[in-house]
Amino acid sequence: MIGDKQNQKVEAEGTAIQAGGNVTVTQNMGLSVAEVKELCLLFLRDNFPSLRDEAIRAAEGNVQQFAASLEQKIVEKSGEIVLEKFTDPDVQAAINDAVQASARKGEKANPSVLVDLIAERASASANDFKDIVISEAVTVVPKITKAQIAYLSFIHYMTHVGVQGLPHLSHLEPYSQRALAAVSMGFNLSDSQKRHIQYAGTCSIASMMSVDIYNGWMTQLYKYFGYTDLEKFKTDLAAFSPSSKILLDTFDKDAKGGQVTLTSVGQAIAIANLSTTLGKLDYSIWLK
Repeated sequence: MIGDKQNQKVEAEGTAIQAGGNVTVTQNMGLSVAEVKELCLLFLRDNFPSLRDEAIRAAEGNVQQFAASLEQKIVEKSGEIVLEKFTDPDVQAAINDAVQASARKGEKANPSVLVDLIAERASASANDFKDIVISEAVTVVPKITKAQIAYLSFIHYMTHVGVQGLPHLSHLEPYSQRALAAVSMGFNLSDSQKRHIQYAGTCSIASMMSVDIYNGWMTQLYKYFGYTDLEKFKTDLAAFSPSSKILLDTFDKDAKGGQVTLTSVGQAIAIANLSTTLGKLDYSIWLK
């Protein structure tokens, strides 16, 4: 967080990495993309063999949507994903966890976050610790709400993510607009909901501590802008990047309830969620 050196340096004009057009994924070993999709449906049948007709139709619809999203994510990230990893029992166990949650809860299982986590679990940039964290995150995501995920994303973005190489403070505004869209659902989270995400293992809350977020942005995340006068920094942010001011003021208000520190699982969930709007963030920056 602010105060350490683990922050993502997102280069300007380089946050969105997407595959365009028709992409063909080929492989010599392991599963094909279509077989990964079929694997999801097999897990559904294995885990829910005795559901009534109406329930199985709903569950199948939920899993088909999840499988289609996973298939599309694999295509988008074809240059980063190792298809052979889908034959790994641990990866299949993570998919099974995601399928069961999606079957039961549909959109309430937060399938877009689950899909990004599964894709990262099968990526080439793996390490044992990251793999363990992501597998654990897959089991936690369905147990928290979209607003709680947005709150975790808010904390991570404000304390860990800096956009580098901008020529002027005004160029920060488009990035803050996208971040605001991703995290605003988590604003004004109740104390009981915060206690729940702490119980779920995504964060810790130190009620007697707080973060000076404006100073942290000026002296650490955005030190390269060259500001030394905090009031001038605040004034210019309000003038040139109003979305940044909203984010900072909201964080400042929230911090009065205590310093929130994400666990590795909370970070993985936040990164997966932010990646859906900001473009790819490198999990390995923090999960190492």
